[in-house]
Amino acid sequence: MGLEEITVTHRGRQTGNSFGWGRNCVFCGKFPSIFGFLATVFRSVSFKVKFLVAVVCNCKYFDVVRVAQSTFPDELGRTVNELTVRQARLQTQAATGQRIRNAEDDPSAFLNVLELQGDFQRLGQYSDNVAKLQVRSQAIYSASSQLKKMTDRASELATMANSIRTKDDYGAYGSEVNQLLENALALANGKDSNEALFGGTSGAATAFEAVRDADGNITSVAYKGNSKVRQVDISAGISFALDVPGANESTSGPRGLLKDDRAGVDVFGHLIALRDAMKTGNKSAFPDISTSLMKDESGFIESFATLGAAQSRLEVAAKQNSSESISTNQLISQESDADLAQTLVELNQLQAAYSAALQSAGKILRISLLDYI
Repeated sequence: MGLEEITVTHRGRQTGNSFGWGRNCVFCGKFPSIFGFLATVFRSVSFKVKFLVAVVCNCKYFDVVRVAQSTFPDELGRTVNELTVRQARLQTQAATGQRIRNAEDDPSAFLNVLELQGDFQRLGQYSDNVAKLQVRSQAIYSASSQLKKMTDRASELATMANSIRTKDDYGAYGSEVNQLLENALALANGKDSNEALFGGTSGAATAFEAVRDADGNITSVAYKGNSKVRQVDISAGISFALDVPGANESTSGPRGLLKDDRAGVDVFGHLIALRDAMKTGNKSAFPDISTSLMKDESGFIESFATLGAAQSRLEVAAKQNSSESISTNQLISQESDADLAQTLVELNQLQAAYSAALQSAGKILRISLLDYI
């Protein structure tokens, strides 16, 4: 049986089949005039029977709104569905601790989180770069320190050469210098991450290559790298160059550690000259060789000063990146993490509203037109 309900609202109140069969206005209590008579009725489409449910007059306290019978169930469905969705969202937030998982949860905050996450990733990359440079700087410093020890010992032998009297002593000292030369070559070809430590940006497997005579003695050493240095980002807008080329025969660019014509540095050349002078007993060559070895030592000292400053700068960059990473992560947490206490309070409120909606709907829907027949 198709039914249509005309609901009369009186300042927010609704009349309906729950008001009974009274003949006076349910709002002002007066008997309505014939011109002001209004009633909430149910019309039976099949039998054209009218059931008077409540009476109101045309007093100043009422409005009339026509509402279809299906309105309440439809509105109830929408309300329950909305409460269910909101409960599910809060339940997920409480379980995961995340307030934002999708853009629709909070578009503005979602964009902020994306930007902050990008900043956090960049800071992580900067930190990785700094860490790698610190490892490389330690490797360069260690190799340079060992190389300086080679030249220090060679300088001592060059000074002692003037007091050597026998050919055997010259031969013994010459063999020691030859061993220093071999050790220096091995140190100069040290690697970091399978790349020549002193090869510049060439990517060469070895920075130096020795030429040997028939007896296997080194007669000369050729540089296989280049004099360029790579720039590495260590923070936003700041690049850093750490590479120490093994040699630089040009008149510009970074200083070559083992060979630099501008400073008169030639570690391998000077060691070869000292060895040969020892073997031949050429005393006149020792003063010049000693002077040359002192230039090599000065080159190492200058390199240590540069490396020390570089390591200090890297330490500062590492601390700054770490501090900024912590701050950025906290901002991400503030934007995306759920306030557990607030979330649980809202969840309890929604659960109470959901329960109340179902209870009230159950009571209302129990009322039927058949109850009044």
